[in-house]
Amino acid sequence: MHNIVLCYHQTAAPCSMQAGAQLLALAIKDASRTDKPTGFNGLLLSVSANDPAALASKLKTINEYCPIPEFISCAQYGQSQGALEQTQLVTYDGQSIEWQINTLQNLAPIREQLITDELATVNSSGQQLITTIDDVLTQTVELKTARDERLNQAQFTAQSSGVDMQLITAGSAMQLADSVASKGNEHNYWAMCLFVGEPSELNHIEEVL
Repeated sequence: MHNIVLCYHQTAAPCSMQAGAQLLALAIKDASRTDKPTGFNGLLLSVSANDPAALASKLKTINEYCPIPEFISCAQYGQSQGALEQTQLVTYDGQSIEWQINTLQNLAPIREQLITDELATVNSSGQQLITTIDDVLTQTVELKTARDERLNQAQFTAQSSGVDMQLITAGSAMQLADSVASKGNEHNYWAMCLFVGEPSELNHIEEVL
């Protein structure tokens, strides 16, 4: 799985989300970029607002629930921009947009879900063993109860991240880029993250976000 991210504060000059989507599309089409994917089904996450403080507020939920480093930086920049004069901020001359290799386990909610599933499997296997032990040693009932309480504390519940999501089916970088280029709006404060991978991986991300 791969991902590529672009936020408003990373562009060479201020621009709308629509213009930012076109910049992201150019990066997708650029075959010279390292670590580029070989498949092009995508899941586009996006957030936008009319002012930087509002964008930072919108990013708060996903940054706490499923941290994406660039979204965290964007929120911090937006908060600072809302409180300081533009001249006091560290400005960007335009940041290179590069592909990143990623895995589902790097996303916090999916990692928590996998841990919960693994504990449930351990719990089920252990219950079968403990049932056999209970037939022999009555004192293990207390151990079984304490163990069940500990394992059952691990629960995963998917939350709403508050970001816009769109699954994109594409057979080439050009098709994916064209689809991304058509997204966006006139908001000047925005953040976009595109995951590219197998449909099962993208569906899994969409389910937990």
